[in-house]
Amino acid sequence: MKRLILTCAVLLATLPLLGQPALAAEKTATQAVTSNAANQAGKINLNTASLDELTALKGIGDKKAQSIIDYREKQGKFNSVDQLADVSGIGPATLEANRDLIIVK
Repeated sequence: MKRLILTCAVLLATLPLLGQPALAAEKTATQAVTSNAANQAGKINLNTASLDELTALKGIGDKKAQSIIDYREKQGKFNSVDQLADVSGIGPATLEANRDLIIVK
């Protein structure tokens, strides 16, 4: 009888610990979503940016900005930030200089 009571007491004492990993995982997932949203705030979306927005990027003037828009209209939406290098006049250096400033949605 004492053994049964002791076993029950131990099991009841460990119940709160069983819920902790799930709470920790949920908290981590929530933080990741919040962090991702914060990282995207203020970035220029290559798929919707206007000429003026694109000229705000480093090394992008009116001509290159128009090339980005023309590429987008001809080829369709950008699937990744790396695809910007496919635009005529945009090289790897320009892409890297702007990587933290742009997103694709």
